[in-house]
Amino acid sequence: MRDVEQILNGKGAIMAKFSFYLDTRKAVDGGVYPLVLNLAHQSKASRIPLGMRFTKEEWEASLLSMSHEPRNKWTAKTEEAYLAKSQYDVNLARLIKEVDIEELTVNEIRNLLLERVTGFTKSREKEKMDEVKKSLFLPHYRKFMESRVAPGTREIYNRTLKKILEYDENAEKLTFDMIDKDWLMGFDSHLALTMCANSRNIHFRNIRATFNEAIGDKLTTNYPFENYKLPKLEETKKLALALDKIRKLKNYPCEAWQEEYRDMFMLQFYLIGINLVDLLTAKPEDLVDGRFEYRRNKTHKLYSIKVEPEAMAIIEKYRGEKYLLSPMDRYTNHKNYLQHMNRALKKIGLHYTTSQKKTGNAFFPKLSSAWARHTWATVASALDIPVELIGRAMGHSWIKKIVTSIYIDFDMRKVDDANRKVIDAVCGTPAQKKRGRPKKDQA
Repeated sequence: MRDVEQILNGKGAIMAKFSFYLDTRKAVDGGVYPLVLNLAHQSKASRIPLGMRFTKEEWEASLLSMSHEPRNKWTAKTEEAYLAKSQYDVNLARLIKEVDIEELTVNEIRNLLLERVTGFTKSREKEKMDEVKKSLFLPHYRKFMESRVAPGTREIYNRTLKKILEYDENAEKLTFDMIDKDWLMGFDSHLALTMCANSRNIHFRNIRATFNEAIGDKLTTNYPFENYKLPKLEETKKLALALDKIRKLKNYPCEAWQEEYRDMFMLQFYLIGINLVDLLTAKPEDLVDGRFEYRRNKTHKLYSIKVEPEAMAIIEKYRGEKYLLSPMDRYTNHKNYLQHMNRALKKIGLHYTTSQKKTGNAFFPKLSSAWARHTWATVASALDIPVELIGRAMGHSWIKKIVTSIYIDFDMRKVDDANRKVIDAVCGTPAQKKRGRPKKDQA
């Protein structure tokens, strides 16, 4: 050690030098302080934590031991501190022999010595941090969420994100590897406090989709769903009106303020259960040669529906300017209109007097815009229209397993005929008379 001291304290006068420093600025565990090495160089200082802690009394005793006592009487902590500083002293002496440290800043010297003693480098630390960031779950989840095209889908993913943050207070530090079967089970128990199995299933599918994406990108090999089954879907009550109910709704003399909403529901039904947002945001140019051509907001698939006279009558009644229909000329957000519509549909059958007293009974107390699609399918099924054709008419993805458009040029007239048959069943108008088709014996 004498050679080291000679190098560090010899000619040069301003050579870099280490000294112990007990950092008493902030107590840890009520009276224990971290011990660091203070590196002084060119009137600047930089510190290296040693990962050791002392009370003030312990450290004063250690300094006294190092100065006046033989090493065989030192405590283990004193010995550990001395050896730690010795490692840095030795490597500093070697560095002084190898380079002109007067050209180096105190932080550059510190980093060089850290690399020699501990293997630490800034580049390796950055690589390590980058690896940690890559393995974090939520940043990738948010990126995956934002990549979803449909705003509605992004909103569903965002709800899942909120539930994860609500469940796990350390969610921002979650890595893919930390999400295992136990975590999923705990998350499910948390969700089960406020929601049914079907709703929980959606949240788990969103998490699973993110894992599938991450595995594809080689960010993780962990797949917790291999041994975990998603909450079992429960059969839900069909949101549909029976044939006699849809007939009653069509012809019911409802209140004047309810009439538009009832007509919009019927228009949805006549257009094979079209989603309300697709209907309200349609432009005049979406009517092409007697057909309604649009791209569904939810799936971005192209649809073409023949506009039957019953549907055209409602369109003409509510013609808009900027939009095909007038509601969106008055509303800035289709969701606001949807809320008003759903409230109105539920109150059909009730009559309001001038004193705001209600008489009568609500015929459809649970009715909403969403029922139009299910009602069309229910009536079509009751008319023995093949399930494959119903699926094709409604654009169900599973129909591809039965009818593959690449190999089969599906005749859209079959869908048109099915819709006409459904409308005839509700309106009581014979299909052949309505379309002016010749009967078989007249052909």
